[in-house]
Amino acid sequence: MDSPLNVLVFGSGAIGTLVGAHLAQAGQRVTFLVRPAAMALLQAQGLTVLHKSYTIHVARPTLAADPALVVGQQPFDCVLLAVKSYDTANAALQLQAAGSGLPPIVCLQNGVDNEALLQERFGSTRVIAGTVTTAASQTAPGSVSVERIRGVGLAAGSSLAMRLAAALQTTEMRVQLFADARAMKWSKLLTNMLGNATSAICDLAPSAVFAHAGLYRVEIAALRETLLVMRKLNIPVVNLPGMRVRLLATAINLLPAVWYHGFLAGQVGRGRGGKMPSLHNDLSAGRSRSEVGWLNGAVQRHALGCGANAPVNHRLNVILTELASGIRDRSDYQHKPDKLAGELGTR
Repeated sequence: MDSPLNVLVFGSGAIGTLVGAHLAQAGQRVTFLVRPAAMALLQAQGLTVLHKSYTIHVARPTLAADPALVVGQQPFDCVLLAVKSYDTANAALQLQAAGSGLPPIVCLQNGVDNEALLQERFGSTRVIAGTVTTAASQTAPGSVSVERIRGVGLAAGSSLAMRLAAALQTTEMRVQLFADARAMKWSKLLTNMLGNATSAICDLAPSAVFAHAGLYRVEIAALRETLLVMRKLNIPVVNLPGMRVRLLATAINLLPAVWYHGFLAGQVGRGRGGKMPSLHNDLSAGRSRSEVGWLNGAVQRHALGCGANAPVNHRLNVILTELASGIRDRSDYQHKPDKLAGELGTR
């Protein structure tokens, strides 16, 4: 049998804690990189992942604060990168400081451009694309609540991906290996976008977004732009663990939006398990940066690169980026769905 994997989790928020705790449950060796200010608390209370059907408690987690130091101290099999996309460049700099001992990086981040940045720094064979479809949120430092169990997707083609998959499959996680990493990441992008930027901009729950006719048309327009870019880039839509993304794409491409309004609204509500979207959470927490540039903004960048345009995604990116940075006041759109829909031409 293979010896346990030695894994370094870089980014101990909801996704890093979730996957790292499941790997620890599976008997793997896991070190969590955490902020120095949280070290004492997490050493005392441990890490907890809670679902109504199961609980994982890592009572004595191995913690570290400096990736360069810890990588130099022991041979890791991989780094699980789970920081926000706007922190990828800084994380790469910290990992570069580790020198030649750096192991392969498994990128579990949202968005479709993080792997390219990492490959530029560390080489194409040193980066493995991944995605997490389980709905989870961090309720406190070291504590994660699982709203909906789904699983993890990993790019196929390496022994490391196979070992990670084998370990996670012994837990509650469903795991799928994908021959086409871009298809996996772009299909996840479609699901990440649902009721996300509009919810943050208007300070509304996704259910309220989909109940508003104009914002619903914004959502469909943004998804249709994304599917157009995927077709131009020859990227197929694929199903993900626990997510029937191809059905979503087929309906959006072929059917009038009114036909699946109720179905899609229900799917979004159940899919998020009642939690607010990530872009809304970041803006509400007062963070001055937003991942919208790696979601809706990425659609526009890739659209321009293949001779197309994605104006709805572009405007959502610009507006939310300006709200996060303070260029615009949050009250400009707060609880004003008619205003946002009007500006995007869908009221």
